[in-house]
Amino acid sequence: MRQPILASAIALLMTTPSFAQSPAPTATVAEPVAGCDPMEIGPVYDASIDANATLACFQLVTPDVPTLTKLDLNLAGFRQGAMHDVSLVRVDPDGSTHAVSSDASGDPYRVVQVLTGPSVRWLALVGRTAGGSASSFQMQATVAERSDRYEPNDAITKATRIGGNQVFDGNLDNDADIDNYLIYFRADQKEAVIELHAPNGVVADIVDGGNRTGVLRAGKEMRVDTSQPVFMAIRGESAASASKYTVRVRDPKAIAVLSSYSSKENISHLAPGLNSDNPGAANVARSMDIEVTAFEGDHATPLGAGHPVRVYAIDSDGNRSWPVGSIDVVTDENGKARATLPISDCKGGQIGPIRIVPRVEHPSVWYITYNPSAVVHAGVIGSDPDALVQPLRDHPQWFQHICKETVEPLRRAS
Repeated sequence: MRQPILASAIALLMTTPSFAQSPAPTATVAEPVAGCDPMEIGPVYDASIDANATLACFQLVTPDVPTLTKLDLNLAGFRQGAMHDVSLVRVDPDGSTHAVSSDASGDPYRVVQVLTGPSVRWLALVGRTAGGSASSFQMQATVAERSDRYEPNDAITKATRIGGNQVFDGNLDNDADIDNYLIYFRADQKEAVIELHAPNGVVADIVDGGNRTGVLRAGKEMRVDTSQPVFMAIRGESAASASKYTVRVRDPKAIAVLSSYSSKENISHLAPGLNSDNPGAANVARSMDIEVTAFEGDHATPLGAGHPVRVYAIDSDGNRSWPVGSIDVVTDENGKARATLPISDCKGGQIGPIRIVPRVEHPSVWYITYNPSAVVHAGVIGSDPDALVQPLRDHPQWFQHICKETVEPLRRAS
């Protein structure tokens, strides 16, 4: 029923003289629309659809501010069960109209929202299917600056859909703002952990896939069932809590692996790897260039941007281990992160010095003290313990930690 009302309203507007005229070349705001009553942002208006009429039209212009703005049209006082269609229609400087948001129902209270740029003319259309007695209601337009890209999502029916395990930012425009999200997951993912990073007073009401409900507070996390999409409504408990927030949705079985690691240091790169007489490719003394790739729990789907990963290196002798370096990195949109991992002096497990003679064209001999069984490992911060140790257990990534090297000329028998 909504489409006929909206179509007839726009058809009516297209017949007004304002749409037939071209705006002046310097105009940035559309000319006023004949037949639509002016209204301001902020005041509460007593309004009505006249007896035997099917449409009331109002118009306003958003403020000239440089930030993204959310326009809220709040209406109340409709008779319960009486069908009304409320729409916000943008009028461009050339006179063209664009229906952006609408709501058709019999509810006595409505909120219709749009994101808008500066100095834009909007028409607020309130229609009904048939004439009759006058239909009275109250109406107020409000704006909120610095809205996030997920708006408008204050209504449950307009919840923003989030796919997979993501990190995303949002903004509560004021103490009355509520941001609704519906989060979808892989079919084989059983659980997720949701973190809320926000000032005190910001909370998230959550209904998980098992229909369990809970309230997640700022700085806390909650493990949820993902057998069905998870609903989340972020709100402020007080006027002072209107502010920015960050939500991290993570797979507790996510893993991270070193997709590459090496060193460009000025060392010989001749120390052999573990149980090998061949020179090792991963000789490292005091710094290691690393690339990490993080995956969801299926070990195939890359994590998105914003997930923290910890990389650390250890010296080992097979029975004991000593930490020799660590660094925290954050994944990009491809689930990768790159950094230089500082490595300390050797802490244990070293052997040597061993004597290595390079190829005959190099008239020198190297004496190398090193740990042949050092390990570098990565893990997604917050993953379950079994997910953190699985790559280390199944595919340990070895390197040769160079403690000391000396080089001498090779003396050959004459």
